[in-house]
Amino acid sequence: MITYEELASILNNYSLGELSSSSIEQITDGWVNLTCKFHIKTNGKTYILREYLPKEEQAIIFEDIQVELNFISYLFKQYHLSVVPMIDPPGIFLINNGHYCAIFPFIDGIKYINAPNKPVRQLWQTIEISRFLGRMHSIDKHNFGFTFNHRRINIVYTKYQLVNSCYDFEKDYPALYKRIRQVLDEHTSQIPLIEDELEQIKFEENFEKDLPKGFIHIDIHDENVLFYHNQNKIAAVLDFADMSFGPFLMDIAMTLCLWCSCGSKFNTDYAKEFLIEYQNARNMLLTNDEWNLLELYCYMTMFDQILFTIESRDSGRIIDEMINELILPIEQISQDKMFLKKIQ
Repeated sequence: MITYEELASILNNYSLGELSSSSIEQITDGWVNLTCKFHIKTNGKTYILREYLPKEEQAIIFEDIQVELNFISYLFKQYHLSVVPMIDPPGIFLINNGHYCAIFPFIDGIKYINAPNKPVRQLWQTIEISRFLGRMHSIDKHNFGFTFNHRRINIVYTKYQLVNSCYDFEKDYPALYKRIRQVLDEHTSQIPLIEDELEQIKFEENFEKDLPKGFIHIDIHDENVLFYHNQNKIAAVLDFADMSFGPFLMDIAMTLCLWCSCGSKFNTDYAKEFLIEYQNARNMLLTNDEWNLLELYCYMTMFDQILFTIESRDSGRIIDEMINELILPIEQISQDKMFLKKIQ
């Protein structure tokens, strides 16, 4: 974590003002980044500092951060979407522990999800998310001046790993693993078990060749969305670190599962409204290929989240609770033979 002295020096270099004597407040402790909040003594403004944490299998690359931040700025300036751009002039800082950091304005928003006074997700939240996603997916990729170097989700890799590389998890959580395998084995037969990485990529590229593609966020979960205090509107969608270029269906399926789950129930009425609003905002109906693969991608995007949680189990989090929340919606989808008809 950045020290007081380091941050004070950065603020001085950028003429942002004098750092308040109050301590730097850590507000999130994610798997891929750490977020702190701090105040400026001279003008009373509040900012967020995001520290990018390297993963074991992947170093943080400066150019990738720059692309992410440029993309956020593009969404904010050109499309007026509810995101948080970097400070102006922008900057990416390397601190003493070797981690990169960036500074953003503080957005005073709240998370309603599972709060004591609002234990059930509100429909307006789901609709707001679908509209944001549809607008982001309507961006003309030809007007954007750079490309992305990575794609985080590989559905073939995800299935192979869950079947062949989760022995410790299966031993520690046999009942939970059994539930995972039941859905995986019964409802993902279109995805073969392939070990070779190049063959995984080759299959996936061919499998998705007819799906509409563009810029995808791929991580719009509860912790990455803020709502205004007194308005039924999104204040900001956060954390574009996993953004990529890929099938819109990835974003659609994952967000549908996450934002149409109300407590322990998946709400098909919410899902229907989600897709209506999404298609209106995208200005394009879902294609036949998207409809045909929607249910499968609901399974595979949630399995990706489950695999990520399993592989990150050493972080000391209560992963059985997290995985249970992730598997509940796809269990219910898998048991509903009328799922697609209900939401079309």
